[in-house]
Amino acid sequence: MKETNLIKILKTFSKEEMKMFGKFVSSPYHNNGKNCLPLFKQLRKLHPDFKSGMIAKDIIYRKLYPGKKFNKQVLWNLTSAMEKMTKEFMVQTALRSNKITKTELILSELGSRQLLNDYPGVLREMENLLEKSGIDYDYFENKGHLENYRQEYYHLTDKIHAMSSSKLKATEYQILLFLRMTVGGLNDMNLLSETYNYKFDVNIPLEFAKNLDLKCIVEYAYNNNFEYAFLIEIYYHSLMLLLEPNQTVHLGKLRELFGLHFNKFTNSEKRTIMHWIANYCIDKAEFDEINYNRIIFELNEFRLKEGLAFYPENQIPRAIYTQILNSALAVNETEWAVNFIRNYTIKLQPLIRDSMECMAYAFLYFHTKEYSKVLNYLNKVEFSDIYDKIFARTLTAKSYYELHETEPLLNYIDSSRQFLMKNPQVTDMSRIYFLNLLKYIKKIVFIRENEAYDEILILKSEIEKNKIISDKKWLLEKLDELKK
Repeated sequence: MKETNLIKILKTFSKEEMKMFGKFVSSPYHNNGKNCLPLFKQLRKLHPDFKSGMIAKDIIYRKLYPGKKFNKQVLWNLTSAMEKMTKEFMVQTALRSNKITKTELILSELGSRQLLNDYPGVLREMENLLEKSGIDYDYFENKGHLENYRQEYYHLTDKIHAMSSSKLKATEYQILLFLRMTVGGLNDMNLLSETYNYKFDVNIPLEFAKNLDLKCIVEYAYNNNFEYAFLIEIYYHSLMLLLEPNQTVHLGKLRELFGLHFNKFTNSEKRTIMHWIANYCIDKAEFDEINYNRIIFELNEFRLKEGLAFYPENQIPRAIYTQILNSALAVNETEWAVNFIRNYTIKLQPLIRDSMECMAYAFLYFHTKEYSKVLNYLNKVEFSDIYDKIFARTLTAKSYYELHETEPLLNYIDSSRQFLMKNPQVTDMSRIYFLNLLKYIKKIVFIRENEAYDEILILKSEIEKNKIISDKKWLLEKLDELKK
């Protein structure tokens, strides 16, 4: 048996979940006329590894139907039925962990069955659950649902006069949900535009945001002591980071508000808002490097301390790991960077851990100007991600330059150009960024090798004006060194 969807799903089950799933399969309520228990008992023995040789179709079939001729259709029907049961089991598991959804379903059933005596109690239960939860993407949608169920109760009990307050709250929650979706969506679209050069020819959310006088709404909310006035202001400054990126007052105010109300958000929402702030600072770092790079470093320090750099739980994503390391090196926190590699590489996904550690030391040793060590560590990297390959090629080219290895450098630039031009995984914008870097390295080599120092100012001006280029700071430093 190949690794079917059934096996892939069962591999994700913990030992306790397999035990619970066995009870689920045994229940006549769930099996829909198909007895999947014998198949489950055979597969349970192979959990969690499910070695391919042990799950061959004919082997499983002989154990299920001793002495009978192999029938592919019979086995397919059985595994298909069991796969459906795994999905039903996951639904039940999710419901047990999501109490808010569970109470919503109960309220819906109580309403449709006109069982109104229990309705107020379940409403209070849902309200209490929401009070204990933090603010996140789903918070105001759930609050709106609560008010909708409350209004349904008032309607069913003919208490129409009591609806007014609930109607107002439901509408307020819809507006807050809309603001959160708009800010989040525009931040995501901005990231796609900046990173992948994605063009949005028609952008209604952006046009709406440009024409929304949210500042006046913030003032109205505060003047009327609205409970979520602080949140509207957070969304306002978050939008202004996108609409007025040069007005740095919005960054300071957003950081201040976020710090004051930090504990009102779920961990997921804390991560999201910190991404908004970090992405803005990364975009601005080129123009005011010491200030913004320091902010990025402090944000990363904080999210490590608070456990906000980890998702899934206790695991750090590759991109976040690289960004945290390079932000530390950008502000010369070298010892901190060394400790980060030692303490947090273990948090990477196991399959990429060794390669990412070698990449990390390559970045570190480039920062400390130990260029031979950079090349040594890059030779140990097993690449899987396209951007790791690009970063490695960038580091290799820059290290050859620093070591005055001119011939290997020029050959490497040519091969890297071919790699960038032919690889379909490289986005158009990334291709331009890195091709420009290689082009300017080659021009700087020409100036250095031919002592054509009269061309330095012309090339420097060209690089400074170019907005689509990687490692601009390093290129300008190399030109300044030639002037000396």
